[in-house]
Amino acid sequence: MPVHDLGYRGWRGERMARWLRPWVVARSGISLVWRRRWLRTMLMLAWLPVVVPAMGIFAFEYSSTEPDLQRAIVQLVSGPLRQPELGRQIIDDPQAARHQVWATLILVFFRYPQLVAMVVLIGLIAPMLVSYDLRTKAYLMYFSRPLSPSQYILGKSAVIWFLLAMIATIPALLLYVLGVLLSPDLSVVMQTWDLPFRILAASAVLMIPTTALAVAYSSLTSESRYATFAWFATWALGFVAYQVLTSTTAIVASVGTGRGRGSRRWENMEFDADRYRLLSPYHTLGKVEAWVFDLDTSSASVVPAVVMLGAITVVSFWLVRRRINARLSV
Repeated sequence: MPVHDLGYRGWRGERMARWLRPWVVARSGISLVWRRRWLRTMLMLAWLPVVVPAMGIFAFEYSSTEPDLQRAIVQLVSGPLRQPELGRQIIDDPQAARHQVWATLILVFFRYPQLVAMVVLIGLIAPMLVSYDLRTKAYLMYFSRPLSPSQYILGKSAVIWFLLAMIATIPALLLYVLGVLLSPDLSVVMQTWDLPFRILAASAVLMIPTTALAVAYSSLTSESRYATFAWFATWALGFVAYQVLTSTTAIVASVGTGRGRGSRRWENMEFDADRYRLLSPYHTLGKVEAWVFDLDTSSASVVPAVVMLGAITVVSFWLVRRRINARLSV
């Protein structure tokens, strides 16, 4: 029997639980990206937009005693947010309007600044997660351990989920806590108890399909710049296509109904803007997030948007798993 056996020796120690193995991949990925100073700066800047809905909640909670604040929140809701009925309800019955006002402000936080921050953040981080492993063959080090391809994918995805939670979920939950603290009494919790759960659901809608798509792009090439281009092109082309098609259809509808002059209110015209929504990931996510917060005012069903996001998630996961298995079988 040889004194020094240079062959493979099985691990006889205690193994980590299966459901914790993706955390090993996630921990290494988070530690690597966290070293980048620009990333930490970007995460801090991504928190700045939370000031706007926080000021809105502050104005609403003190609107009953401060007429100037009441006028400000009514103008905000009736003007930029396009909910004049809610503005009238704030004046007539603030208690009944509280849940919708809070939900609207939190949705605006998810829908606009954080969705844009998500696109930029994922576009800068996600393309290198898998492509670097493919280029340097670092995936062989991962799979030299008892790690399955699915666990590897979950670990890489968890890196992005962690960053997105830092810029979307945690600020939104803190915004809700701030609203409770600014309220005159704790009875507000009984009126808005469901909002934290809606925040978590909206976070899942934001994180899961976008992360799956970004990781899929990263797995298709060993050059991260191609994955970065594909990611930003998907969002830009989808947004432009939706805007062009809906605007063109609205103009045709306005000409057909004799509304060719004057200001146009697209939502008051008889045309289906939702038929083109699935072309744009931005508007598809917005549709589902509005439904999660029970603020979807369009007549179209949310089912096609949910099915589209689910299909993107499943197909992307299958594609990444297939690419990894192909590399391991060589």
